[in-house]
Amino acid sequence: MDQLKLTIRKAPGKEAGARARTELDRLAAQADRACTVQGTDKTRKIATKANSFFLSPLPAELAPTPEEECKRRRDLLNRQGQAAPGLVDKGRANRVLRAIPLAGSIVIEGGTASTLYGKLRQELGYTIRETFVGNLVISGSAGREDYAIQTLSTEIDVERFSGRVCAKLTGSPPLCSQWQQIDLWQIADGEEYPGRADGVVTATSDGRGMTLRVDGPVIDFGSSQGPASIRASCGATLKETVSREEFKQWLRRSTVRLKREAGKTTPGCRPGSSLTLEMRIGSD
Repeated sequence: MDQLKLTIRKAPGKEAGARARTELDRLAAQADRACTVQGTDKTRKIATKANSFFLSPLPAELAPTPEEECKRRRDLLNRQGQAAPGLVDKGRANRVLRAIPLAGSIVIEGGTASTLYGKLRQELGYTIRETFVGNLVISGSAGREDYAIQTLSTEIDVERFSGRVCAKLTGSPPLCSQWQQIDLWQIADGEEYPGRADGVVTATSDGRGMTLRVDGPVIDFGSSQGPASIRASCGATLKETVSREEFKQWLRRSTVRLKREAGKTTPGCRPGSSLTLEMRIGSD
């Protein structure tokens, strides 16, 4: 399956890429069925915990696309007005008032570099874009509204990347005498729908405000010249807390745009790297 992913990235034309994608989907479906048969009880426990907020079924029962799945969950909540697990006010479950569609993207402009004996050993720069759809669920009890966001990934793409890894050191002190160019990339297993049970953007509110979490995709970069491999490290979770009033302004504008530096707190992420979130509330 990993080889098919690389084939898709380097396919000489759309037709060849489509054939490889069809074969990858077939193998993935077989693997999903096998895992469902062998570990139904374990899968049920994991799925229930990860997706309980949306009353989600087992992975085998998910809708074919993330757009359809989000609509299914939204319709279920709006139709039944169920209590939302996880939204609790002093032990009393909040009542769902309504679920609103949303959509957006995150863009990671990052890079990494490392040295050995004071000399450059590997370097990588990249721009990764991930789009998503989801729901904003508004619930309430005791005269106060609470909010929660859950999302599903729709597409992951590496828009730009370049880098190299030292494959051979010579001399004393050692210097790099052979480089391997980074010219391949692939999405890590489990990052594409329906694998990302926790979504791309999540949020919950409490008495103090709204806590937003952004979790970028895991991308592995490699070289066709050898076994060189680098994993993108700037997509780790970004956490942002805003006041209730600021979040209500987001609702009134129906748009959110946040750009934050990602290199200060994430190990292996080059200073100056950034993560940009754009989200439209009310998009269907």
